[in-house]
Amino acid sequence: MSDVADRAEWRIAKDIEAAMAHARKTPKLEADGRCYYCDEDVAHEKLFCNTDCSDDYQREQEARRRAGR
Repeated sequence: MSDVADRAEWRIAKDIEAAMAHARKTPKLEADGRCYYCDEDVAHEKLFCNTDCSDDYQREQEARRRAGR
């Protein structure tokens, strides 16, 4: 019979597995010289022109995930 520690270890492994599967599905942004939020020019290796755009983009994406889009 398994004990509490065995069940906890199994649950942790399943949670990690689910999180990794979700991370693989999440599309990765690629730098293209434009801000992903406001479309301003940025240095080629950057995704956003400033932290405000980055924060706004993250909030928008989280709201879309919560809405099921």
